[in-house]
Amino acid sequence: MLLKNSQKRPQTAAVLDIGTNKVVCLIGQKDENMSVRLLGYGFGVSAGLKGGVVVDMEAAEAGIRAAVEKAERQAGIAVHSVSVNVSTRSLRSQHMQVQTEFATGEVADRDLTRVMNSSLSELAQPEDAIIHAIPVNYSVDGEHGIRDPRGMFGSRLGVDMHFVLAGIGPLRNLAHTVERCHLRINSATVSSYAAGNAVLTEDEKDLGVTVIDMGAGITTVGVFRDNTLVHVDALPVGGQSVTNDIARGLVTPMEAAERIKFIYGSALHGADDDHMMVPCPPMGAQDELHHQPKSLLTSIVRARIQETFELLAGRIADAGLESYSGRRIVLTGGGAQLNGVAEVAELVFNKRVRIGKPVGIMGLKETLSGPDFAVATGILKSRFEHSEEAITGPPDLSGRRYRQRRYSGGAMGRSLQWLKENF
Repeated sequence: MLLKNSQKRPQTAAVLDIGTNKVVCLIGQKDENMSVRLLGYGFGVSAGLKGGVVVDMEAAEAGIRAAVEKAERQAGIAVHSVSVNVSTRSLRSQHMQVQTEFATGEVADRDLTRVMNSSLSELAQPEDAIIHAIPVNYSVDGEHGIRDPRGMFGSRLGVDMHFVLAGIGPLRNLAHTVERCHLRINSATVSSYAAGNAVLTEDEKDLGVTVIDMGAGITTVGVFRDNTLVHVDALPVGGQSVTNDIARGLVTPMEAAERIKFIYGSALHGADDDHMMVPCPPMGAQDELHHQPKSLLTSIVRARIQETFELLAGRIADAGLESYSGRRIVLTGGGAQLNGVAEVAELVFNKRVRIGKPVGIMGLKETLSGPDFAVATGILKSRFEHSEEAITGPPDLSGRRYRQRRYSGGAMGRSLQWLKENF
């Protein structure tokens, strides 16, 4: 069900994927064929985030500035506002059913707006900000599962809303960091939601699929069903956790552990792992280069990857979505590029697994077509699409925008409000 969005869609847009290891800036444009064309891109080193949360504002700012400046030079466009991703451990889903009565016999746009506004006013979470407010389905006079009730007749309209919430504190720090770069935030999108928009087919989103975005500092999950995002979750573990484990297990510096992971890392044991030796640089200047069998490295990597998937599988089951989420898992993010990750996911989830690569952007170079760029491309695509959501624009970090009661004042105030909504 597509709601008409009063906000005019832009012809040119810039997006930021702010991760733990890197910042990606993409600038795109809607062309005459109604497709999205990439105009410019830039990367920056991200050294100010941990687990999706800003811990060093100056370092994070430097990474954002570097990525945006490179994209601006390539596109020949000055960027003043951006759409950003959100991936913090505080991400969570909340569902709410709201019903309202309407005066006319036929459901109109104003009735949909009113029932969704009612759900927004009923949601009182002083420590959280609403990132997404998605109508999953509607009901008319108790008949549920309606995607678009406009034009139907009845007297009671209900909506099942899916709210995606995140802690206000980390969002404020992220927004302030972006503003220090003299940029304004247009909108925010959960990373797994954006990744799904970039890599999923319509059939996958309709029948049920789970997207797992494996970032460096955090892993986010998005469950899709009936072409709608129905659940999100996040774990504060990612590719950086694997690197930390390698550094400890092989007694080698972090930079060396990252290189070892990239060159030799695998979650699957090979026939020659016991005989192949991995060179491990020393921790101190007085130590000597030492070697460890690749089997030890593989055991370290597999243990962390398997534990992460087992935790996610348990949380999906606890949410009651194990069967509802379908029979397919799609992996995105830098961690999805590690050898053997898909096979371990198939073992843990007992579902078909594939690596998701972004599609739907013209001019996307090969260097940007991997699963680690799914979030950025997904945000860019969404900037040119109609939104089904009840809210638009950046998240409300004041905590006041949606907490007003639907009816305020005395009897006269309620009567005036009713007349305004129905006539």
